[in-house]
Amino acid sequence: MVDVRELISVVIPAYNEEKSIGSIVTSARNFSSEVIVIDDGSLDETAETARKNGATVISHRTNKGYLEALRTGFKTANRPIIVTIDADGQHNPNDIPRLIQPIIQGEADLVIGAREKLSSTSEKLLTKLTRIIVNVSDASSGYRAIRSNIAKKMKLIGKCTCGTFIIETLRLGARISEVKIETRKREAGKSKIRKHHLAQTIILIKEIAAYEVKIRRLQIAKTR
Repeated sequence: MVDVRELISVVIPAYNEEKSIGSIVTSARNFSSEVIVIDDGSLDETAETARKNGATVISHRTNKGYLEALRTGFKTANRPIIVTIDADGQHNPNDIPRLIQPIIQGEADLVIGAREKLSSTSEKLLTKLTRIIVNVSDASSGYRAIRSNIAKKMKLIGKCTCGTFIIETLRLGARISEVKIETRKREAGKSKIRKHHLAQTIILIKEIAAYEVKIRRLQIAKTR
């Protein structure tokens, strides 16, 4: 019988999250044999704390941002399913078994951990735009499970993953599903992603338009 833990790499981008990273790594190791923390140029004890709690730590010398941390994590991961989880304590690693289930059952290639309530107006707008292409309720969640072979092909377009992550996986042929999750209060600090949302909205609109053009061309090609 296959040990499901051996199928999962948990990838955790982290920047100055020493207060929360230890407990997240410890909990994630209950569900995965490979927990990777990308220390994105932290100035605190994030890397040391993650390592002490059993994570494989890849460190960037400087802060390169969330997308670059994800790229490093995707390249490093060795398991067929990658679960991404935020380092700030909002996501509960106990949801990992539910998150990966649609992939295990062969029903999806990307599963979004959809929050019951989006935390900002900009997240609501980015989700509404994404729904033009695919029916999702949360286009900004950082809690997701994805087949590794798709993740490793991704360029990760944009200023953050909001909306564009989903559109890019669609281009790569992914089937997309959602699992409802509950979020917890951040253990420290404020979100570092929202400052990118204005630029991300413009990028997302362009990506949606490009995707729609691609679909129309395919439809025209089929009728010839």
